[in-house]
Parts: sequence; C-alpha cells; structure tokens
Amino acid sequence: MVQLGILYLPTQRRGTNKPRELGPRERTAPDRTDYLGITNWRLWLGVGVSGIFLLFLIWTIDLEDMATALAGANYLYIVPAVVIYFIGIYFRAFRWRYILSPLRKISVMRLYPVVVIGYAANNVLPARAGEFVRAYYMAQREQFSGSTALATIGVERIYDGLTLFLLSVLAALLLLLAGVFGELGLVYQNAAFILAGVAGLGLLAALSVITFIAVNPGTAIVIDRISRRLPNRFGPRLKDLALNFVEGLSILSSPRQHGMMMLLSLPVWAGEILVYMTVAYSFGINDYFTSLWAFALAIVLVTATSNLSTAFPVSIGGIGPFELIAQQTLAVMGVDWAVAASYALVVHLVALWLPVNVAGFVLMWKENLSLKQLAVNREAADDSQRVTTAGGEGT
Repeated sequence: MVQLGILYLPTQRRGTNKPRELGPRERTAPDRTDYLGITNWRLWLGVGVSGIFLLFLIWTIDLEDMATALAGANYLYIVPAVVIYFIGIYFRAFRWRYILSPLRKISVMRLYPVVVIGYAANNVLPARAGEFVRAYYMAQREQFSGSTALATIGVERIYDGLTLFLLSVLAALLLLLAGVFGELGLVYQNAAFILAGVAGLGLLAALSVITFIAVNPGTAIVIDRISRRLPNRFGPRLKDLALNFVEGLSILSSPRQHGMMMLLSLPVWAGEILVYMTVAYSFGINDYFTSLWAFALAIVLVTATSNLSTAFPVSIGGIGPFELIAQQTLAVMGVDWAVAASYALVVHLVALWLPVNVAGFVLMWKENLSLKQLAVNREAADDSQRVTTAGGEGT
C-alpha cells in the first residue's frame, strides 16, 4: 500500500498489471480512516461549511426569482459545455505530462483517466483528498513514487493559482476602466484588490520556495541531516519521502521551464473559461453587457474568482464558496442576483461537478477500484510504501 497522511491505495508488484490482493490481515483490519463514514469529522466539517455558504446564497435572493431563472434557461448549452470541459482535461493531462517529463515519459492518454479519477475524488472527499488519490493511483498505475507524483501535482496547483490570479487582475482592471462595475462594485473594489494582492504574494512566495528547494544542491544534505536526528523507525522512511518529493519539483530547475508551465496553463484555463461562457448564454447573461468583449472579460473574472475561492479545502467539492463568489462577482457587474445564483449553481454542479464525477466513477468501476478501497489500515501501508519507492523507475 502507499500512504500519505490518512489516504492509502493498493500498489502494483513490479511487472504486473493488476493491484496485489490484500492479505487476510488487511481485509479484516478495522478501518481507522473512514473517509466516507458518518464518524469522519472532516467530512462533516466540509458539509457544514458548504451548507453555510449555500444558506447565505439563498438569503441574498428571492427563491421565486431563482426558480424563474432556472425554468427559463436553455439547457442545450450544457452539452457543448461538457464536451469543452473534457477537452480541457486533455490539456491538463498534457501539462502534467510535461511536469513529469524529467522523471518519466508517460503518454497523455495514460494520464487522462488518472486526472479524471482524481477530480472525481476531489469532488466528494473532504479536504481536497482527491489530490492524494490522484497521486497514489498514478503510483499504482505507473509504478511511480507517490510522493514524487504528489509534488508534481503541487507544482500544477501553484501554476493554476498564478494563472487565475493574473487573469483576474487583468480582467478586473480592464472592466474597471470600462466602467462595468456599478456603485455596488465600488464597495467591494478596495477589499478585492487587497485580497488579490495578498493571494498573489502568497503564490509567488510559494513558487519561490519550491523553486529554491528544487535547484539548491544542499537540499538533499539538509534532508539527510534532519532524518539522522529522527528515530530509526521514521528517519529513513521520511528521508525517502522527502527526496522523492523534491525529485517531483525538478521541472522548476530553469526559467525556460517556468515559462513553459505558464504557457501550458493558458489552454487549460481557456477551456474552462469557454465552459463558463457557454453556460452563461443559457441564462442570457450576455444581455447584461454592452459588448462581447465586456461579457468575455466578465466571464474571465468569474472563472478566476470562483476557482480561487475553492483553493482553501474547507468545503466538499468547493460547493458553497464557489456558488457564492461566482454570484457576488456577477452581481457587482450588474447581473440580477437570482440569475447570477442560478447560473453559478448550474455551471458548477451540472457542467463541472456532475460529469467528471460520473466519468471518474465509471473509470473506477472499470479498474475495479472504489473510494472505500482507498482507505485501508495503516499496517498494510507500511510495507508497500517501500515497494513503491524501490520500484520508482519501472516502465
């Protein structure tokens, strides 16, 4: 088994195509990390946070107006939006392939289902645990180090944040110059720029730190010294995990690679922006803007703010914060509050959340996996973590 924190996933033996079978002790051991059970406080915390945000969303609108907006929408636009979304996942897999390229050459089509399963797990597990599922499913599928895979996902997420931050600042400035924000928008303007500045500085700081770790030849020495001070039970294992994690940051070793990461992030988010724009037409949101470019910039801003709102793992699948922030962003640009709330719910739950969940669970079924299977006992994980680390360069 591979382990990080409280998520576990069966690993493959070298030279086989099937996950190893669990031993009797593993099958019968009590599940101490019931990620889907009613006793998991993280699950209930996420549900509670989502509920609070949704209640606040409902409080801001007239439910009859919302029902009218939902009834009057043209849901045929959902079909092309979903198609565009899955094309966008291809670009995500392509970018991940580039991040992994210094370590292993893996085809985009091998990575595509891993991304889909990871996104589906992220949507239903608390605390963005789908990132761990994705990393260690890849470790199982490709005989790869799980901690290295997790580091590459961390790089990906930082560049997602940087791209969204830059898009939001650019769109907000252009919309501000065009006078799209009304008087209500001015109330939020200063707070929005302060939050954007803090977020941008935080992302740049994180990128600087991991780049320093990746390029500094003394990193391995520091890790070795720290591990020597730890008990023998933990030191060697934590050293292996840390070194594998640093190996996953190797894509950040040159300015050219940083530039390529930004370049490859653009089609990823261009696809998502098109999803938002397509669904926006179904609610007639384009009619609230005087020109196509103003409408497009507004959608760019909504895409950025709603996704940035889900960066903090406090809700289930981003439900709640996503809808409220998307609605508020549109409302300050003059879109009817009920229409904005209806749009936010549909674009998130119907166009983004549900399709990838269905696809992810179908892929899990084909691979004979389940979310329940991803949480098994700690003792079984210890031995197979060493197997995964030792077999990191398999083909």
